[in-house]
Amino acid sequence: MKFKKIKSTYLIRLERGEKIIETLNQFCAKQKIKCGYFFGIGALGEAELAHYIVENKKYTSRKYKQPLEITNMAGNITIINREVYLHCHITLSDEKMGVIAGHLKEGTISATCEIVLVKLSAAINRKYDDFTGLNLLDI
Repeated sequence: MKFKKIKSTYLIRLERGEKIIETLNQFCAKQKIKCGYFFGIGALGEAELAHYIVENKKYTSRKYKQPLEITNMAGNITIINREVYLHCHITLSDEKMGVIAGHLKEGTISATCEIVLVKLSAAINRKYDDFTGLNLLDI
């Protein structure tokens, strides 16, 4: 990973073989980023996406091992149990231009991933919500 900081914004370039969520979690912890948002584009060779079903409060997930373009990736950065937490959704395109989308559990870079990450000055926690079964923004 390479990055450049411009005020409260980071331009990040992930390298082949790096994992998006793992790498961004480590980066945010090291840079003491407790609140922010990010977006990016790039290419993956592997991905695991999830979809949440509110009625039974469970995620379903699916793994993909194929060339995929990141046409859009967006997420936020908060804190849960005093640790950095990333909530990220992604839209991917396969080689037939078919769309795959969902909650990004993890993705492995095949070429690069260019991310713009904005650090906000607050620290926002997440709190478990009984109704949805999710850890929601504590605001």
